[in-house]
Amino acid sequence: MGIWDRFFGQFTGKKPKQSAYMPIKEDPIDISFAKNFTSKGGRFLFCESSDSVFNNYKEICIENKWNPSAILCLEKMLSLSLDIKLFDQSSENLKSFKAAVIFCEYLISDSGKILLSEHQIRHFKIPDLPETMVVFAKRNQLVKDVSQGMTFLKNKYKKQIPTNIRTLNIKSNVIKEKFSSVPETSAKNIYLLLEEDS
Repeated sequence: MGIWDRFFGQFTGKKPKQSAYMPIKEDPIDISFAKNFTSKGGRFLFCESSDSVFNNYKEICIENKWNPSAILCLEKMLSLSLDIKLFDQSSENLKSFKAAVIFCEYLISDSGKILLSEHQIRHFKIPDLPETMVVFAKRNQLVKDVSQGMTFLKNKYKKQIPTNIRTLNIKSNVIKEKFSSVPETSAKNIYLLLEEDS
């Protein structure tokens, strides 16, 4: 052993451990969202164009054997695009539908949840909606957390902030914990069709 080895230790070729003072490298928000969303049981389809969004939507309907009359649509634009009847009554049992198709306000990266408002679900409560939700979103709707989502929501609707703001939770395939904070009825099976920004 040389003199320098005695003072500084023998070189082993191993990289030093990362300093505790270095910031932890975080995933980009799209990767973080995808990990959090799918780890809870959400089904995620990334679409490069609006054509692939509609093709994937058709495949989901075929896979689940849904006909158009079994799908709930609360938004006029989606109703026209997907050729589904717009639901405009408030007395019918919404849970009798196989699925609902909706847009969303924002995708919450740190929790994998989906932020909704009256613009997507009107006055209805999440438990009143069908068991399965097909959500259409764009990549530019990704936000870091609920706080950022609420800030963006206030800026988006400066004249009148929407009501009925909710987060849509995923019905996990994992066995529920004894003291789960999310009631069983408010969680849904979710397909997310995420389109690249146009």
